[in-house]
Amino acid sequence: MDPAAAADLSRSCQTVGSGWGAFALGVPFAVAVCPFCTPALVVLLGIAAGIGSPLFGATLLFAFAIGRAVPIILGAAAMGWLESLSVLQRYRKGFEIAGAVTLILAGLYMLNAYFIVIPALAL
Repeated sequence: MDPAAAADLSRSCQTVGSGWGAFALGVPFAVAVCPFCTPALVVLLGIAAGIGSPLFGATLLFAFAIGRAVPIILGAAAMGWLESLSVLQRYRKGFEIAGAVTLILAGLYMLNAYFIVIPALAL
């Protein structure tokens, strides 16, 4: 990256004042990232409404949120630990290329399942 562009980018960033901004950004992001969670949330809210207990509904939603957040937190912690291993630093570019190739191949496989270009792979 151009040093002038990097300096300009660092000037345009602001520090976060509180966790509420992250929460406000996370709500629509969570809905967009996990559209399959919406039916589960509707069921949870329906159960809570049927029982008529706001405390029970809040407990169900909290348990759902913990279940969604724990794997992400563990993954982030694992990535931070892996990045700190100096032995892997010399292979970092290779890992990035392997990850990119894997993502591209997975996307092509999914497109093949939709368009059936190679029938033997379309399961």
